[in-house]
Amino acid sequence: MSSREARRCRQDLEARALAAEQRIGVAANSNGRLENAISAAELYMQALRLADTVTDKKRLDSKTKELISIAEEYKKSSDGLVATPNRVNRSSAEHPTSKRRLTTREKIILLEGSNLNGAVFKPWTVAPSPDEFELEDGQEPFSDDIDLPLSQSQMKHFAGWKRARDAVALIKREKDGQLLSNEATMIKLGRWDLVQDVAPDCSVVASMCVGTARAERGHRKIFSSIVHPYDYDSERPVMSPNGKYVMRLYFNGCWRRVEIDDRLPTSKTSRVLHVIDRSHPGLLWPALAEKAYLKVRGGYDFPGSNSGTDLAVLTGWIPQQIFLHDEDVEPDALWEELLPAITRGEIMLTLGTGKLGQREQRQLGLGAEHDYAILDMKQSSDVREMLVKNPWADGDVWKGATRCKPNPGHEERNENIYPSGSEQMMPGTFWMDYNRVFQYFEHMYINWDPALFKHREDMHFTYSLPEVVSAGNLLLDNPQFALHVKGSDEVRILLNRHFRTGDFTTQNHGKNGYISLYLFNNNGVRVFSSDSAKIRGPFVDSPNTLLRFRSNAGETYTVVVITQDLPAGKHNFTLSTFSTAPVELSDASHRYEQPRTLTAAWTRSTAGGSSDSPRYLQNPQFRLKIDAKVQVALVLKAIYGSATTKVNADIHVKILVASSEGRRITKLRQRDMVAQSGDYRRGSAVLETTLIRGTYTIICSTFEQGQLSKFSLDFHCTNSAQSILQALPAEESGRLSIFAEPAVFTPGIVKLIAPITVFRVTKALFRTSFVQRSGSAAFKISLELGQGPYRKCLASSATDGAEYTSIASELRIEDVSLSAHITAGHAGGLWLVIERPTQPLPKENERMLLQIEVLTEERIDLGKWAPLDD
Repeated sequence: MSSREARRCRQDLEARALAAEQRIGVAANSNGRLENAISAAELYMQALRLADTVTDKKRLDSKTKELISIAEEYKKSSDGLVATPNRVNRSSAEHPTSKRRLTTREKIILLEGSNLNGAVFKPWTVAPSPDEFELEDGQEPFSDDIDLPLSQSQMKHFAGWKRARDAVALIKREKDGQLLSNEATMIKLGRWDLVQDVAPDCSVVASMCVGTARAERGHRKIFSSIVHPYDYDSERPVMSPNGKYVMRLYFNGCWRRVEIDDRLPTSKTSRVLHVIDRSHPGLLWPALAEKAYLKVRGGYDFPGSNSGTDLAVLTGWIPQQIFLHDEDVEPDALWEELLPAITRGEIMLTLGTGKLGQREQRQLGLGAEHDYAILDMKQSSDVREMLVKNPWADGDVWKGATRCKPNPGHEERNENIYPSGSEQMMPGTFWMDYNRVFQYFEHMYINWDPALFKHREDMHFTYSLPEVVSAGNLLLDNPQFALHVKGSDEVRILLNRHFRTGDFTTQNHGKNGYISLYLFNNNGVRVFSSDSAKIRGPFVDSPNTLLRFRSNAGETYTVVVITQDLPAGKHNFTLSTFSTAPVELSDASHRYEQPRTLTAAWTRSTAGGSSDSPRYLQNPQFRLKIDAKVQVALVLKAIYGSATTKVNADIHVKILVASSEGRRITKLRQRDMVAQSGDYRRGSAVLETTLIRGTYTIICSTFEQGQLSKFSLDFHCTNSAQSILQALPAEESGRLSIFAEPAVFTPGIVKLIAPITVFRVTKALFRTSFVQRSGSAAFKISLELGQGPYRKCLASSATDGAEYTSIASELRIEDVSLSAHITAGHAGGLWLVIERPTQPLPKENERMLLQIEVLTEERIDLGKWAPLDD
């Protein structure tokens, strides 16, 4: 071993020794303190062997002797503690608890979470009394009212349910030609080797594997302590005389009591239908903990979860899911965070593969959509590796694994996993290069010890989802919360979706939509859209998602729950915050008063399309008048039918506010535009701005011309300023709509004219749209009396000094008064003229069709188009 490697190994041993030394003072009893003192002394002694300076040798020798002395004192004495029903193990006592006072509604939500999959799981209040597990004379052993359903693969081997002692007695396993002990026990000596066989719960078994591996590395045991009856002096579960077991699991917002009997499914073949320890088939508590968890999830036919969720239920540790292929994931930074954390026992790690074909699985030795346990991590020079375990009893190992032991110089660190003289790894385990982990796995699941944080706040709430949920960036109806942080600190926000009966079944393959969290710098005030999000958390299809960020002292944030494709109906959630600085969690406040809502529609005549369309100004318009400076919000939603909750996500929409005198806008100038909602958005658009006193026109448009839909327009205002919001009539409202035959321009045609006959005095509006166009050109329309040198122009589309207008814009002649005496008093008659600039060289195959629409109060006649040469 090089001097550099020796120094790193010594530093690692010292860090582990210090952690064990710190656990002495918080151990529950003298046995726990003795165990930690011995562990610290051994680790300091190993570090002493690697010391290369006189100073380090003296310091480590002194620490070793000090810890040996402390261990001797604890060995001589006893603190006299006895097991009592109210004793709480250290793994849960160190967890921070929420200090918020629950509302009545929150208490109801927790009670609703007790009823799940036909069973009742009451919130945990106190550890069960030993009397609860006594078997009186003549009394039958405890039997649960619920028989858990088995998977199809299990049913092929199923022989019946038997009491635990009898069930494990049927399991025959050999090692080195000798039959392993199958006597029922709760005690395990030596290395752990938990595996699944026929049960489809790789995520559960992988979770148990990382928990036992953590204990083998010298950290506190956390799994066996969830099983009751429990001996607090020896810190291990004990056999129940009456066959009843009570588990303490965390789900649906709190710690809960899960009761089971000790009956286990037995097999008529050599296969095993529950988790076992491969080296000690008689070990019971893993199978009992598995049964309790699967009772919560609906039975042994549970199609699978992910190990991050399973660990959160079994231990209460905070789950975090990492998408390894996400471009935002930095492998080096992740390794630097994980290595010291796993060394200190602060995390448990598992991995998940994605979809793989049968050929890929055979070539790689990896299972598809399968969870693996990370038993350890190590680094030697530039080599970074993870010790990975496949929880399948007969599972393959990664074909790229070549070594059976860690790099030289690291035997001391892994002595619990690699006993002295061992040259072989446990079956199903392999070392994988860290970079290959990113290549072959899709997900990493990190579960953080809640004891890392001093403060926790919980809020329980209900989110009732309609059949069709608002699409796009609209967050108006989403649950939103104010988070006030009193110090600069990393804050972790966990969203947990409560389990519901029927969720995660084989019928729906566990597909229950996605959840995420968004964070806003919005002072705890509700937000309307996702545009200004400070942090957007990942969308996950599991019941938990975690958002991490570093707060500023005294800042108040807005946290928004985001969902996608969740089943319709009522969903209960718990939002939890973890931090070292105090935080306050509450409902987000409202900035605006109750909105006013108008409904309208894009019809054949008003679906004018975007501002690039010549028919843009035909879109529905609204008049807004306010008498004081206010902050306002406008929300536009395309809707199906009359139900305002059913957003039509197939239509992209936008809002524009222009300064006006309350009249319909027929000509939009850049200087008149006040605010707009940004790019066109699917189904909905939001505009928030401050408006001064005045009158405005609001234009609601779709991106595509001719898209028909109903829509709603909500108007929100910050105060009680007087305001009027009303729809403006369409231009064709109360008028006759007359269409002329399309005007066709082909090569060589510059001007077309059509005669107009007027019968009564009327006002007329002429507007042009383009049916077909090729190439680019500019046009002008005009009303002329007579033709030739004595013609007179009554009105024209030419504006702002531009005689001709690009075909991308609408050509218009605003309201013109016409009367019969105009044409009677002029021998040349009244003509509608469409013309374009003279083209010296006509383009081949050029063809443009222009449609003229006339809106009038009285009928007029439009004749046929004819070309005219000036």
